Amino acid sequence: MLILSFVLCFLASLSITLFIEKKSSFLGFIDKPREDKFHHKEMPTCGGLAVIFSYSLYLIYLFKLNILDKELLIIFLIFTPIIFISLIDDIKNVKIYIRLIFHFLFAITIIFYFQYQFDIDSILIFSQKDIIIPIASVFLIVWLMNLYNFMDGSDGYAAAQALFVSFYASLLSFLNNSDSLYTLLLVGFFISLLGFFVRNFPPAKIFMGDVGSITIGSFFGFLIIFTASNSVLSIYTWLILLSLFIVDASYTLLTRIVTKQNVTKPHNTHYFHKISISSGTNKAPLYNLMLINLFWIGPLAILSNIFKDFDVIIFFICYIPLAVFMIKIGAGLKNDANFT
Repeated sequence: MLILSFVLCFLASLSITLFIEKKSSFLGFIDKPREDKFHHKEMPTCGGLAVIFSYSLYLIYLFKLNILDKELLIIFLIFTPIIFISLIDDIKNVKIYIRLIFHFLFAITIIFYFQYQFDIDSILIFSQKDIIIPIASVFLIVWLMNLYNFMDGSDGYAAAQALFVSFYASLLSFLNNSDSLYTLLLVGFFISLLGFFVRNFPPAKIFMGDVGSITIGSFFGFLIIFTASNSVLSIYTWLILLSLFIVDASYTLLTRIVTKQNVTKPHNTHYFHKISISSGTNKAPLYNLMLINLFWIGPLAILSNIFKDFDVIIFFICYIPLAVFMIKIGAGLKNDANFT
């Protein structure tokens, strides 16, 4: 029955993606060229809805099989306002402060729920029992939501990263507890993404849009707290899996602030922008991401899961070279070149 659910999830994701792609003009799901994008013509967008709808159907199927309880299914309704405001932003730009209000309300709701359900002090980076932990957790989730949106600027790039993170997280979750519900949640998410990725692989036929990138970032934020609160995956393992996006987005933003650039204006100075410009192709960022994830980040994530007493050390071993790499490549600094 589970195999059938995987197949149906993939087919649903691919079918909905194709439908949105075909009806994008009618639906108003069009992404126009701008400085931080690689495309030079209008493209179908909001493909992230295919991931959301197919994954929702998958969750309902798990509920029907009595694998997913009603309480957890209801929790996923928390994502509805985020999906709504992100979709509106794709169709008609929403002011940044309005989007951030929704983002913070989502993060606060997630943290409030888990702090009510579990002893959250034991799962996060700091151990002291004070207000710092919930506040830091809220900002972590909000930052993940926004950095994932920042990094969605190249064909297949954000989707491939989400596939990598969900695959490795599901693998490690299975190794830690083979009967874990969390593994099924992650595998289902991976399959939902895979159906969309078929059409998002370069040259992309459709983009995920803010409704895709913001929702993916919020889902990873939710999963970090959810799995860590149940001692399934360490927060450090999660941060390692997400390290390439976190380091690129964080360092680029910091550099733009220090160099007094307008941080609210679209730009082409992220690591993946630099790689594309230097190589002359927008396929290069995806291939670089795959190599770094497979041969550096993936193995370190596995090590952090095996040697849990050293996960903080492994975290720094992962992050420091990536930060040096961002410095070397000049992430955040203005380019003289144009997109090709």
